[in-house]
Amino acid sequence: MSKLEKYLFSTRTMSVLLFIYAIAMGYATFIENDYDTATAKAVIYEAKWFEVLMIWLIVLFLMNIKRYRLWSKEKLPLLVFHLAFLFIFIGGGITRYISFEGEMPIPEGGTSNEITSYKSYFKMIVDDGTQRLAYDNHQYNMTYFDRKDSTSALFRRHFEGEYQFKNKVIKLKTFDFIPHALDTIVRKPDGINVLELVTVGQNGRNSVFIRNGEIKSVNGTLVAYNRPQDGAVQITGEGENLVIKSPFEGEYVQMAGQQVGQITDMKTFQEGAGKVEFNVATPLKLRSLYTINGAQFVVPKPAFKGEVLYRQGSKFKTEEKNLPGAIRAEIIVGDKRDTVTIVGGKGQTNYSTDVTIDGMNISLGYGSKNIKVPFSIRLDDFVLDRYPGSSNPSSFESNITVIDEGKETKQHIYMNNVMDYKGYRFFQSSYFPTEDGTILSVNQDWWGTNVTYLGYFMLFVGMFVSLFWKGTRFLQLNSLLKGLHTKKTNILLPLFLISGLAFAQNPSTTAGDKSGHQKIQTNNDKDKVHSAEHIGSFSTKMADGDELAKNVKIPDEHAEKFGHLLIQDIEGRIKPVNTQSVEILRKIYKKDKFHGLSADKWFISLQLDPAYWVNAPIITIGDKGGDKLKKMTSANEDGYTSLMNLIDPKTTRFKLDKAYNEAFSKKPSERSKFDQEVIAVTERFNILDQTAKGYQLKIIPVQNDPSERWTSWIYQTKDNPVEIDTLALGMVSVYFNMVSKGLENGDWTPADNAVDYIDKYQHKWGKNVVPSPTKVEIEVLYNKFNVFFYVMIAYCTIGGLLLVLSFIQLFSESKALHRIINVCLGLIFIIFLIQAAGLGVRWYLTGHAPWSNGYEAIVFISWVSVLAGLLLYKNRNAFIPTTGAMVAVIMMGFAHGSSMLDPQITPLVPVLKSYWLIVHVAIIVSSYGFFGLSAVLAFFSLIIMMIKPNKKIEISLKEMTYVAEMSLTIGIYLLTVGTFLGGMWANESWGRYWSWDPKETWAFVSVIVYAVVLHMRLVPGLRGKFAFNVAALWAVWTVIMTYFGVNYYLSGLHSYAAGDPIPIPFWVPATAVGMLLLSIGAWYMQNKVYKVKK
Repeated sequence: MSKLEKYLFSTRTMSVLLFIYAIAMGYATFIENDYDTATAKAVIYEAKWFEVLMIWLIVLFLMNIKRYRLWSKEKLPLLVFHLAFLFIFIGGGITRYISFEGEMPIPEGGTSNEITSYKSYFKMIVDDGTQRLAYDNHQYNMTYFDRKDSTSALFRRHFEGEYQFKNKVIKLKTFDFIPHALDTIVRKPDGINVLELVTVGQNGRNSVFIRNGEIKSVNGTLVAYNRPQDGAVQITGEGENLVIKSPFEGEYVQMAGQQVGQITDMKTFQEGAGKVEFNVATPLKLRSLYTINGAQFVVPKPAFKGEVLYRQGSKFKTEEKNLPGAIRAEIIVGDKRDTVTIVGGKGQTNYSTDVTIDGMNISLGYGSKNIKVPFSIRLDDFVLDRYPGSSNPSSFESNITVIDEGKETKQHIYMNNVMDYKGYRFFQSSYFPTEDGTILSVNQDWWGTNVTYLGYFMLFVGMFVSLFWKGTRFLQLNSLLKGLHTKKTNILLPLFLISGLAFAQNPSTTAGDKSGHQKIQTNNDKDKVHSAEHIGSFSTKMADGDELAKNVKIPDEHAEKFGHLLIQDIEGRIKPVNTQSVEILRKIYKKDKFHGLSADKWFISLQLDPAYWVNAPIITIGDKGGDKLKKMTSANEDGYTSLMNLIDPKTTRFKLDKAYNEAFSKKPSERSKFDQEVIAVTERFNILDQTAKGYQLKIIPVQNDPSERWTSWIYQTKDNPVEIDTLALGMVSVYFNMVSKGLENGDWTPADNAVDYIDKYQHKWGKNVVPSPTKVEIEVLYNKFNVFFYVMIAYCTIGGLLLVLSFIQLFSESKALHRIINVCLGLIFIIFLIQAAGLGVRWYLTGHAPWSNGYEAIVFISWVSVLAGLLLYKNRNAFIPTTGAMVAVIMMGFAHGSSMLDPQITPLVPVLKSYWLIVHVAIIVSSYGFFGLSAVLAFFSLIIMMIKPNKKIEISLKEMTYVAEMSLTIGIYLLTVGTFLGGMWANESWGRYWSWDPKETWAFVSVIVYAVVLHMRLVPGLRGKFAFNVAALWAVWTVIMTYFGVNYYLSGLHSYAAGDPIPIPFWVPATAVGMLLLSIGAWYMQNKVYKVKK
């Protein structure tokens, strides 16, 4: 091999290229967040240099197969593994260049045979009077770097295309791009004809300016001015002489005879109303409201001369983020040239502008193109189901008919259920905002998908077999561990276990409608429920919490009985009242009990007598707000304030109203700790206020309600903030009257009977949604034991003790020490089983795998880390299981101490209702546990490296390094498999197995980084325990970014922050600084020790 070949294809080069590859992908996710997906694809993912980099890496893979003779028998699994990536890259190339992807929107009852492409094209129609040709083969993504004011010289770009028409060459060259273009008009006597339409839609009134020869979308309907276009509402003429012709029937109403939305002259109003006939040209009525195909617009004045100017809108504003862009371009034919503005983007299929040059009429457009398929699809019925009593979709599906050569075939498409037909795959992607139509995602990628899937299969097989195949690195590490001690314990492969997880009226006489529910409207303003006189009647001095709790004399038995009643939360979930009361108390008070008073007793007392609790020190005021906020809220020394302390007695308004509005108006990344705590306190105040008023007491099922809605005696609607349900009021009133009598005479039988009555009513009218008595009982017990919080405390206590013992074990050996360590390990195992039982209970209660949200995933990761520590425990080295417990403490501490995670059980979104949730998410999340174990083991190893070595320390250090590498190997296998399984899930749900979503991208970045760490032993200068442990420690940041960073700092399918990041928590830089100091300290001590030995 020549020097050049060694330079280009060495392991050093491979490591550098892999890092560049990972950095580029990670950087692209931030480009996507700051700009958009098209920009990220154009400058990174689909850029030529990035493709060259991938080809170079493929060549390196093949060279390494030769260099390390991977075709030998003992290395066959590694050969399969490395070849798998070759097939994955080839499959991705086929998908990139050959496949097709788009969507088919179909209204209910409508039929379509056209797919709208996801890719965008420059489109041109040329007509010289003798011949007419259309061109749409130039695919190009307009990006923020196509702007003429782009500050990035590295990524600056523009489009250039040539079109041959007869013997002429038409050149199109862009020189500016305005994303999310907002148009304004400047009147100019020498300008072109411009027509103004005032639209009426969800975002209110808005002016749309259409230039002569231009087409624009008005609330989803195309409107053309002086330009023939099929399917568009055509307005022709100049000045006041305008004519309208529509491909849809519609109507119009003249605004004359009306004033401020009221009819003031009925005769004039009726004379000005009329119908818009189908494809009939009629004079356009100025100042008339036209309603055509769901779009509403008014032409307020005649067409005029002017110039349309564009400015960039905001992608963060709902009304602007989906606006098409404006492209400034130059069109050149020979020595003739003209400047045009093309308005378009993804989903736009029209031609937006015309130009005449050198005897040719040229129509220009930019956006998607329509592709016909050899069959039609009719949408017979679109079904959207919601969670009971909630607006959240539970599922949606399309009942369709495929019409092919006169033959009709019924099909059913829904989330995770695909229709394959003639090489096309149809997926349930979305639906119309009006809920009367479906949007099907369509792709044609048989070869790309199947070649990629072959690569996935080879990858899975190669990875799994390499854990058992003689001669692989994993078994070599196991042998090295066995050789360190004569006393050994067998190592168990975690994959075996992981694969197995896989108040006055009697309710009977209440008046109302036939369903028993009657609505009573009031004119009370929501913000003035507390009147000044009412507020002034209360003392502002905070009460003593102990005295308040002591004076609540509700018996335990009755409180427990009431806690077993069912209630519907805001998400539509039916759960025990006990769950609701505990969750509310935890949110506002941060504890399960109020001064020893159970959550159920507090909840009953609050509903019975809200005034009793207005001065209770129950609203938490966190330290983040500092003394300033505590002073503003009159908080006590313990950091609590009362409801009354947060209400201004003079204005009766919330005291922090101004501070809240100021804080909320800021971007999350710009909010100070004071701002964050103001927002948090406001949320706690609102929860307590709404609970005290009765809005949270949704315990009465609405009879025969199709959405299975439950109600409280008081509720809100869009039209009225205070409405009363008389049936619910009667039942609730009877119960609380009985509670009052029980408090007076000590006889709780009537109150118990009232609970029984409500319980029977719930099971009669809510029988379709009520959980079983067993499930209710188990959920109440689950709330009572708060298992995961106490598991965290146990891990911290026992794990901390084990950590001390582990360090002692480095310098001292004794039977007593071993016995104590074994007892601690036994306790860790018992705690581990309790946590497993807790996860099983949560699975039973939710009805889905307990890793569907942030809190559940963190708890599961902590469980896997303990599992990893126990399974990889070797040669009596207590650091290994100790590390697993420490990872659990870190993770569960974050789960219970972070405001970003909520332990509340929530329903699944439709796409998560799949077996893939169990498989894909479990494997991905499990990998985080093994990566955490390897990182913390590396942390402890670096600490030990700073200690003067002895034989015991050297052996222990080797053991920990070997186990860290084994754990890292299992982690990367799980992450790789899980990532690509996620691609398969995405393909079943949305029709694409890889979309460069930030979550999957950062998972792949983690795979690449950890692959480099594992291959460092092959790179000269990077071998040895110190280099590996430093790399294993720092590599965990990619996992942190994958799990936390993407969720809260980037926009994508898996994120919750919509790209508007929250401030970086203090623990991030603090941890990074600590790791840096540790790495430097270990490096210094290692070099000092080596110099002495030398």
